[in-house]
Amino acid sequence: MKLREIFPSASVAHEEPIPKIEHTADVLVTFERPVFPYGNGIAVEFRPTNDDKQVDAISSEVLRAGYTVYWAYQEDFDGHDMSFREDQLRTPWPHAIPITEDIDGYSEVVQQLLKPDSPDAVEISVPFPDEYLRAHALEVVPPLRGYYDSGTSPDGWQKISSISLHGKGTERAWVNVIQAPSDHVFLEFWKKDMDKRNSSYLICHIGEELPDLFEQFMDSAQTWFKRGYSNENSDLWVSGPSISFCGTSLCESWLSLAKTPRGPVRIIIGRKDLKGNTRTWSVPYRKGDLSRLAALRHPVKQVFSETG
Repeated sequence: MKLREIFPSASVAHEEPIPKIEHTADVLVTFERPVFPYGNGIAVEFRPTNDDKQVDAISSEVLRAGYTVYWAYQEDFDGHDMSFREDQLRTPWPHAIPITEDIDGYSEVVQQLLKPDSPDAVEISVPFPDEYLRAHALEVVPPLRGYYDSGTSPDGWQKISSISLHGKGTERAWVNVIQAPSDHVFLEFWKKDMDKRNSSYLICHIGEELPDLFEQFMDSAQTWFKRGYSNENSDLWVSGPSISFCGTSLCESWLSLAKTPRGPVRIIIGRKDLKGNTRTWSVPYRKGDLSRLAALRHPVKQVFSETG
């Protein structure tokens, strides 16, 4: 059966371009006016391969132009006659229905009513209280930012000493001993991923008792490790020794060791103010870190003896 016999009032042409798209059909049946459900006509495409991607791409383009697409196979032909099977037709409905989202398709007036223009942004300046800034300024901006290499800031902050904790891969951790213009002494705990360039720090005010207290902490830590608490394979945290920095009554700060649930031992630095706000900083403990931390005793003793 030939297409002209099925659609006697339609025009049938070979190698005919399809209007509105850049595609030429192998055979194009064109109706004088759209016929449901075939649309403007039927594009017959011969399918010599099993390339589904090519079939889908051509079908989508033809359907958007409002034409039915018919994929013919070798077995559909008997000489010059082609068997016509409706189950091989892909009609433009519902493909001919435009895809709309949200309020597309409504008139401009209706769209403005349904979605009015956003109002102009309103900016409000809210100053932080001076008390808050005085209490938390060092948490936001490191006092020696931009002057760590020279060791002294224009405001009078000084870096007294620095010790490196054991690094792993791209991770680094270190501790700075710094002195304020008021002679108060602080420890800055830093960690940084050298690859991702991410860094974080925690600053703690310390008292002159720290070197002596650290002796006791060292003894407790060595006992804790010897008793095997650091090797416990527990689902709970295993607390280790802790030491207070004895810096100020306004803010409590401390250093402790703890075994994480089924994880490594971590060095944890904590700080809590009078309102209960707490900040922590931690890194995995690695062999030798305890001795490196102990090295802080000497510069701390020295700076307190010079200011005492």
